[in-house]
Amino acid sequence: MNRFWRHELFWPAVLIVVGVYFLLYNLGYLWWLRADIFWPVVLIALGVWFIIRRRRP
Repeated sequence: MNRFWRHELFWPAVLIVVGVYFLLYNLGYLWWLRADIFWPVVLIALGVWFIIRRRRP
C-alpha cells in the first residue's frame, strides 16, 4: 500500500481519476455530481488527509 502513494504512481492515478470523471460527466452518467461542488470537497478532503498523515508516527 505504501508503494502506491509514492509519486511515481500517485500522480498518474490522479490523472486517470480526473479523466474518468470528465468522461463520465460528458457522457451524462454523473449529471448529479456538479463540478463546482465536487472539486472544493476533493481539495478539502485531500488537505485533511495530508494533515492526518503527517500527525501519525
